[in-house]
Amino acid sequence: MIDFRVLIRLAADEGIERIAVGVVVRDASGQVLMIRRAPHDVLPGLWEYPGGSLEDGEPVPAGAARELAEETGLTGVLDYVRHLDFTDQNGRQVRQFVFTTEVPDGTPLALSPDHDAPQWADPGRLPPTSDGQRSVIEWLTGRLAIPGWRPVGGYLTTIARPSVYGSFLVTDPQGRVLGMRSAINPDVWNFPGGNVEHGETPFTTALREAEEEIGLDLAAENPEVIARRRLVAVLHQQAGTEHYPVPVCSYVFDGGTLTPDQQARIRLDPAEHTEWRFETAHNWRAHMDPDRYRRLLQILRAHRCGHPLYLERPQPADDFEGILVLVTDPAGRLLMHHRDDKPGIAWPGHWTPIGGWRESDETPEETAAREVREEAGIEITRVRPVPGPQHDQVSPFTRVLRAHWDGPDSDLRLGDEGQAVRMVPLDEVLALKVPPYLHHYLPLLGHRPSASGGPA
Repeated sequence: MIDFRVLIRLAADEGIERIAVGVVVRDASGQVLMIRRAPHDVLPGLWEYPGGSLEDGEPVPAGAARELAEETGLTGVLDYVRHLDFTDQNGRQVRQFVFTTEVPDGTPLALSPDHDAPQWADPGRLPPTSDGQRSVIEWLTGRLAIPGWRPVGGYLTTIARPSVYGSFLVTDPQGRVLGMRSAINPDVWNFPGGNVEHGETPFTTALREAEEEIGLDLAAENPEVIARRRLVAVLHQQAGTEHYPVPVCSYVFDGGTLTPDQQARIRLDPAEHTEWRFETAHNWRAHMDPDRYRRLLQILRAHRCGHPLYLERPQPADDFEGILVLVTDPAGRLLMHHRDDKPGIAWPGHWTPIGGWRESDETPEETAAREVREEAGIEITRVRPVPGPQHDQVSPFTRVLRAHWDGPDSDLRLGDEGQAVRMVPLDEVLALKVPPYLHHYLPLLGHRPSASGGPA
């Protein structure tokens, strides 16, 4: 649907003083209807296609249909074509929105008193008319001669028109993400945002929706961040069969950080959301279905990498958001990381293999090499996927890989996360406080449990 209200506002910004409409009527033979102004009318004797000025508050398509019916008695489906700018007899700048329609040969006409003669003319041999109207007819005739071409108004009915959505990613000082529970569907948690309305951009939509939904004007709360208009991600969601039968294109912007004082002033619209909370990426998994959780991880990856990412849903089957890498050495030891003992992370206080989130458009192998370098200070080789089924305690969005390292233990360097890193003999791993999934993966590394079920 063409939003002529927006087009009219744009015209005013360009200095246009009056809005008019016109209709190029064609018959099946390709001739164009021209009507002659009566002697008592303005510009007597001038031939023109039907048209005129809009009435106060009249929608553009309705005005075009009215002018066509009043001046010729014709009705029908009108397709928007283009606009024509000209200066009228009073020196005003006019923008005419031009439509077109086709009628059968020999269709009867009923002219208004302002016109005294009709003529079905060949587009190349028009009667005396204005240069502007002649150019529109010649342009339209040339386009119609192109196989498959349709006027833009009709063409827009044939293409997939997505719903457009604008939202903000908002965090707290600890880096946790703001979510709001939907009043309509309590299982859904949303970012501040909503559907783009006529005349809005995705960014202005996000600002309006944030103020409506959390009661804060983010432009006033976080002026430096909002002024940058930093786009985090664009997500294209294919049409689905349940909730959105049309494609959805979502724009996510950086909404900055809310301090405790700002959070205390959050006021939800109870018609839309019933509660809000900040959670870590790990903890949001317990509150979201897998599809929405993967979308959150994708957005957070885009936010971390510092430049916008274009993302599609559904994404390729081999896509991922995190890795777990099993690094072994020639002595049969496994690289283990003693994780921080703090809430909001996976397996706090446990010993685990090296793991982490994907950055930007990294491959699983690149993510594994970077994470090991950051958390243990070493370079790994022979990185490859671990075959076989994945343990159900490992996220389906995580890729499990195996790698090799043959350097001295003195090269190990703890990064800025965790309490320690060290190489642990495979038969001693299960004596540590470890996640249950290691019982699944250790045999794949050559470890054989003892008959009693304890370490070999």
